Amino acid sequence: MSDLPGDCLILIFYELKYDPNSLYSSSNQSLSFNKLYDTIIYLLPTSSKQLLIENEVVSIPTHFLNNKPLFNYISFSSEISTDLIDEMESALIKKDHKYLKKTLPLHQYPGTSTFFSRLHTLSIGKFVSLISEKLFEMAKFCQNIEDLEIWDCGEAIPGLIKFIDNQKNLQSLALHCHKTTMILQLSEVIERKADTLIKFGISHVLLSPKFFSSLTNLIYLKFISRYYNNNNEQELQELQRCLSIASFPNLLYLKTKYLPRHEVCMLIENSHGNIKNIDIRNDDNFGYTKRLYKSIAINCPKIESLAINIQFKNLGGIKEIFLNCTRLNILELYIVDIEDEEDNCDEISNILADYSPKTFKIFSFNKDFIFSVDGLQNFFEKMER
Repeated sequence: MSDLPGDCLILIFYELKYDPNSLYSSSNQSLSFNKLYDTIIYLLPTSSKQLLIENEVVSIPTHFLNNKPLFNYISFSSEISTDLIDEMESALIKKDHKYLKKTLPLHQYPGTSTFFSRLHTLSIGKFVSLISEKLFEMAKFCQNIEDLEIWDCGEAIPGLIKFIDNQKNLQSLALHCHKTTMILQLSEVIERKADTLIKFGISHVLLSPKFFSSLTNLIYLKFISRYYNNNNEQELQELQRCLSIASFPNLLYLKTKYLPRHEVCMLIENSHGNIKNIDIRNDDNFGYTKRLYKSIAINCPKIESLAINIQFKNLGGIKEIFLNCTRLNILELYIVDIEDEEDNCDEISNILADYSPKTFKIFSFNKDFIFSVDGLQNFFEKMER
């Protein structure tokens, strides 16, 4: 095979790289590439060659330092592919890598104290392992958190209590667990932060409910727990007692899930009529009563957005809410019991068309809703008027 310039070889190999049977022989390929490497190495300045040799970065035979190719082949090349560069690296560079891996506790990194002293929002995610000692250290210089969210907060309780206690102006606190976790010790520190807290949320975290009476400045409350629906009579009675003396005069947003309806009603009735947004979700077997609808209708005249499960046997409660809550503009409904789907869903559309206030704009529902064609036609005709 005749010698070819390097750029021609590159083009040939690029075109035939997926068809090795078409190449002449692997030995000729290697020989041709070696010549090409020789050329590129030769074109390096002498000082660069010497530096590569002294540092053992590449293996360069001594003849590379003196032998000169007939032509400057690189000057004839219009393009050098990345594949060629990778192959040259593999052939010439010694891969003798060494790694140093060192870990430090977060609070020991340089500048950490300054950074955390200025931090106002902190979220510790569900995949972060909480260690009490680390929280104790962070609590020394991280004291200006206003918005704190912690997942899997059942870990590292002593350090977590200290960390929360050291915050000077904690306004928002959210505590989450994947399953019901009893952390009664946190109740006291929450009570101590009640003066500044305006947003509070717990998900499957079981606390002593005595702190509820101190949360008079709350604007946002999220309360998710299955615990009180599992025949825990003593704890349920204690929750009822604490909610009966609680007052939420500034509450605007209420979100609950899995709570018994009686306790949900107590939260609504103690809100002083200022709630604008209610989101109440429960299991499909959750039995809503007239009291829940009536509580919303009577105690939430300023409500603008409502998401709630419904029972077809008590659709009159939805009508009552429309008649009393004249600012309502968003309604999300979720079916609990499905019997005569078409007739019942058509009845809902009739109530929406006949009684929704002028402010009403958005209606959404879950996939279980089924409307008849006539029912939908009647609904749209009424809404156009």
